Amino acid sequence: MKKETVCPECYSGGPRATPVKGARECLEKHRQYRCSRCGRLICIDVRGEKKARCFMPFGSAETALLYLRAAEVLSGKSCGIYELIYSRGDKRYRIFENAEERDTFLRKNPRVRCLRDTPVFTGARYKPPKPEQLMYPGLEQINQYLLEKDNQGD
Repeated sequence: MKKETVCPECYSGGPRATPVKGARECLEKHRQYRCSRCGRLICIDVRGEKKARCFMPFGSAETALLYLRAAEVLSGKSCGIYELIYSRGDKRYRIFENAEERDTFLRKNPRVRCLRDTPVFTGARYKPPKPEQLMYPGLEQINQYLLEKDNQGD
């Protein structure tokens, strides 16, 4: 992961990189966090405890990095991305608040391993969002965002 090319607030190299899947539906139906630096929108919709997209496993560290800021906003603290190895040998990346939360997950999931004690990436010092950064974008805003996303190829 190239830390030098990412937005210092939301950790993305592309200001329209998210949503990754189902962009229009996500933007229309879910609450978003808006990066104050690059304007990227990140889904922070929560369905129960730790049921937001940012707390699910990702296929790559790069994709997990796109959701790290959302996890920090929802947790209220800096978080880290950990590399996990599942029983079939496939690697997944999950965001945890700290090593204790990771260890609790591993105890509940004995077929999952984590070879490193430290995260593969940790967010910068946590900065709480301003209230206006948490929003449901309007239709005009959504259309403009998706047009820019299509033009950038993200």
